[in-house]
Amino acid sequence: MSRSAPTRRDTITFDVDVPISLSDVVTIADGARVQVTDAVLHAVADAASAADAIASATPAYGRSTGVGANRETSVTDASDHGIRLIRSHATDAGDDLPARTVRALIATRLAQLARAGSGIDPAILPALVDALDRDDVAEIGAVGSIGTADLAALAALGLTLAGERSAGSPVEPVRWGVESALPFLSSSALTIGRAILASAELRRLDRGGRIVFALTSAALRANPSALSDAAAAAAAAPHVEEVGAEIRGLLDGASWSPARIQDPFGFRVYPITQGALLTSLERLDAQLLRLLNAAQENPVFDVEAGIVTHHGAFFQAQLALDLDATNLAIAQSATNAHALLRLTNEPAFTGLAPFLATGPAGASGLMMLEYTAAAALAEIRNAATPASLGTIVLSRGTEEDASFATQGAVQLERAVASYRIVLACELIAVSRLLAQLDVEVPAPLTRAAAGIRALQPHQEDQDLRGPLQAAADLLDTLHETDLVP
Repeated sequence: MSRSAPTRRDTITFDVDVPISLSDVVTIADGARVQVTDAVLHAVADAASAADAIASATPAYGRSTGVGANRETSVTDASDHGIRLIRSHATDAGDDLPARTVRALIATRLAQLARAGSGIDPAILPALVDALDRDDVAEIGAVGSIGTADLAALAALGLTLAGERSAGSPVEPVRWGVESALPFLSSSALTIGRAILASAELRRLDRGGRIVFALTSAALRANPSALSDAAAAAAAAPHVEEVGAEIRGLLDGASWSPARIQDPFGFRVYPITQGALLTSLERLDAQLLRLLNAAQENPVFDVEAGIVTHHGAFFQAQLALDLDATNLAIAQSATNAHALLRLTNEPAFTGLAPFLATGPAGASGLMMLEYTAAAALAEIRNAATPASLGTIVLSRGTEEDASFATQGAVQLERAVASYRIVLACELIAVSRLLAQLDVEVPAPLTRAAAGIRALQPHQEDQDLRGPLQAAADLLDTLHETDLVP
């Protein structure tokens, strides 16, 4: 269950000293055109000239030497060293990445190269622009990245630009000289791009989940005190007050008497779990934005100082930690959503038949939603195992304890997909509550409630695959202005 890509939208411009935003990458992934200003191309060309001069006087990793464990080996014939480097690193495997993910990879790499620190041939940038505009994305296997640089994926893209891997239409082949091959590969652009897309989807689901929670609260007459500023102050955690205030706004005008003095955890801790999710997303997005607009290539050339710097900045330790934190926050939120789903199936809270069933005695109703949501929750918990605990030694010890930041991004994709299922199950239950109870729907939620009621026009035991898919799709737009006045 995932959102389908929208139609082609605006043109995104890459310009000097103008950061590319995370939403720009999402827009490009969804089909937007791109353009690079002349100022960027001039800056990259100047950096390339400076890098050539620096590398002619000072040994530079990957230009005058081999790579990895061959870093001490001097390159004696540079004529085809670049293309051989690209070919040898094209070891991607597994199923092909979705086209949308590859577009995010290209957009991310373009943003980084526009920072003009790599010394790369400026002709590479128009080739990337052309690939996006023609929508001829490379066929790239999903396996091959670990979190120190997406070498295999970028090499696969490089071979496509060179005309050695198939593309949707013929390409003007790029020449991979010694000045461009390693700088192009030296990036975690795939890991960053995947994380950007997953983060954006998670934010949509979180916003849609607020609607689901608010309507569940209205249907089961939850005690609003847990949403108060006083409760937020007691929690003493970021964003709790913000979440409580938004839910209060969605429930504006409601006047029911609380059914309980103190509600179960599902209602009382919602601002806390979602506040923690927002905190983790805030930190993750901040790190992604920094990486998106950084010249991280190893080595990096300082044009003004006339020096080359060899470094380990490609080691994505902070990104791995931020991805892990977000996956753990999803696990907390999903556990709470499953608890609320169970409450909607419980007659003691609804006053209705078990599992909101209708028809003959013994009807199962929404019993199996708990099982489906539990299966998705198990996947989320598995994905929350910290990827940052794993390390590996590679290339004859050259990369000691290389991180698995890429695995964190893959786990985030899995967690977000399963989180969508959990929320879709809860949304189906809310649809039945609205149909079977005389719910006082607050004015801010009237349009959203109408869309949710339409998910299940009939209440008898039925095949729920279709309604679940519709609910999963609805979550993306549930919080948009066309549904909420």
